[in-house]
Parts: sequence; C-alpha cells; structure tokens
Amino acid sequence: MFKQYDFHFYKSLYLLIFLGLFFYIIGNFCLPLYGGLTVTLIEHFQSLFLIFMGVYTYFYARRVRHHKDLYIFWIWTISWWLVMFGRGISWGRDFFPDVPRFYYKIIATILIAIPFIGMFTSPIRREIARRYKTEKIPVWFVFFAFLYLGVADIAEHHRIGSTLLVLSHDRKDLIEELMETPCLFSLGLVSLYLQHNEQKRLKNAKLPS
Repeated sequence: MFKQYDFHFYKSLYLLIFLGLFFYIIGNFCLPLYGGLTVTLIEHFQSLFLIFMGVYTYFYARRVRHHKDLYIFWIWTISWWLVMFGRGISWGRDFFPDVPRFYYKIIATILIAIPFIGMFTSPIRREIARRYKTEKIPVWFVFFAFLYLGVADIAEHHRIGSTLLVLSHDRKDLIEELMETPCLFSLGLVSLYLQHNEQKRLKNAKLPS
C-alpha cells in the first residue's frame, strides 16, 4: 500500500530540525535587525540559493539530455525555481521600486504561466504520470517543506501560535524569512532525492541482464 512512499528518516533531516530550532533562537534573541538590513541579507541569500538550484538543475538536465522526457521535465522544473526566485524579489520591485506596479504584474503573470502551461505538454504529463506511478515520494522532506512554510506563514500573518513563534513584533519579518530558509532547503533535498534515485534507475537499466 505504501510502496511509493519513502518514510526513511535521512541524516539530512536532522539538519533541517536543527536549523529550525537554531533560527528560532537566534531570530528571537541574538540577531540584530540593523534597521531591516538583516532581513534583506537573508532574502538575498535565499535568492542566491534559488538561482543556484536553477543552474544546478540545468546542468543535471544536460546529464539526461538523451532521455527526452527526463530532459524536458527537469528543464520544466527550472521554471518553478524561477517562479520562487521572482516571488522572493517581488518580481523585481525590490530592486526597482519606482517602476509602475503594472509591469511587475506582467512579469509575474508570464513567470507563473510558464510552468502551468508546461504541465499540459505531452512530455511533462507523461513524466509526471510515470513518477506518480513508479517513483517513491520522500515523505519527510515534503513534510518539512510544508512545516516550515506553515511556520513562516504563521509568523507573517499573525495566525494562531504566532505569539509563541515571534516573541517581539519587530522581529516578525526576520522570523518569517529565517523559517522560509529551511523550507527552501527541504525543496532542494526533494529535488536531489529524485535525481539520485533517477540516476540509480538509469544505471541499473544499462546493466546487462
């Protein structure tokens, strides 16, 4: 019944737990705000991480370029990294605040439309269907991605439990950005997990029977 789910608790998951606790402590008690500079630096780090994942995924896609559906699938995932990067920088408004918001709405619409339109292409649909039927899902990596996303959302929107998460109102943005960081790491680990299993499958397929 649970053949397609991987419940193994990998060592990297302990790092995600540690980061959550570490960021909670330093975010509430240690890190100076410097008038918002700290939050800005964390946002830039996240942007660099998303760019790195996009570039890394591109080079990985080149490794499987002889497998058409796999290649197209991983090129498609780059568009998701770009969407998250675009959202993180407010579609460019963080760097050019004086440009009318209308133009940023156009940029956002285009970036968001690309991966959604890609889902309706035959190679992407075939690969998603194949992965759903045959690939294992790293349950704990996905769980921590949603967990930290939820924690960041609690901090941002003052939801239930926010008073325990954010001990000082002026640190709300800091805690939000800190908790988004292990969420992004979790997504990166999901991607690495899928690529690792994919390489094993392709290697086994080449072995003589």
